[in-house]
Amino acid sequence: MSNALPWLVIGQGAIGSLMAIRLAEQGLPVQLKLRQEAPAKTSTTLTCGDKSVRLPTTRSVTQACWIFAAVKAYDVAPLLRELHQSPAFRSSTLVLSYNGMLNDEATLLRPHDLHWVTTHGAYRELDRVVHAGHGQSWLGTQQAGLAQPQELCKQLAQALPPLTWDANIATRRWHKLAVNCLINPFTVVHHCRNGELLQQVSAAQWQQVAEEIVALAAVRGIELEAARLIDHARQVASATAANRSSMLQDYRLGRTTEISYLNGFIASASAEAGLTAPANAALAQQVLELSRDRDLR
Repeated sequence: MSNALPWLVIGQGAIGSLMAIRLAEQGLPVQLKLRQEAPAKTSTTLTCGDKSVRLPTTRSVTQACWIFAAVKAYDVAPLLRELHQSPAFRSSTLVLSYNGMLNDEATLLRPHDLHWVTTHGAYRELDRVVHAGHGQSWLGTQQAGLAQPQELCKQLAQALPPLTWDANIATRRWHKLAVNCLINPFTVVHHCRNGELLQQVSAAQWQQVAEEIVALAAVRGIELEAARLIDHARQVASATAANRSSMLQDYRLGRTTEISYLNGFIASASAEAGLTAPANAALAQQVLELSRDRDLR
């Protein structure tokens, strides 16, 4: 472990907290980064199941480290601007996990920054983290084909297994983006749990959304199949039938949704590429209007 660095975990949502706990349980040095506006404190306690860990906190990157950031899509750009202000960030490696995509990822992220894609499920219940669904994860660099950071991968794999290195993580990210686009906005529009979508959404609706995603992905050099995306979305909706999507949870709690980075991204990026994506644009607009109506009540 001579080339190992300490961990800095950003994002104290369910997944970020779960990863912080699991890394600490491995006996690894872990700090939590506080938001700049958060009350000052030197440590915080995280609990998952019957295990609790007390971890030191910091407001900034003060040393070279491995950074695990599980954040909302709309927090990615502000976070990266903040990190780049720290000289220690230049010697640090960033592992980033968020839903959706940003139009300016290529300029925001460094080639060796890593994307972590997961099917693990977690949620917060009062002051505890619940690891609700054991899944699997993949890790890969922003620029395809770069070398795998062996020790970093080993520690992440031990903390939350299984983990697979994916030299072309972009395709996996696009696949997850598509499934989220096929599920999340419809749960808000129909105000329903995932399983109810199988009766609420018509095959034609899903088909058009999927075809628009496939067309944009092709322009970006990513090969996807509409039928496969829809099949996967149906499987996910069925397997998580009793769950509320993260977007519906955000909507119900009065939070900003990530619609602009899901269907909204498909619509705007398609327009930039000279394509049309009316189904995705309409879904994005519906969710935005529902959110505005909610905020006016």
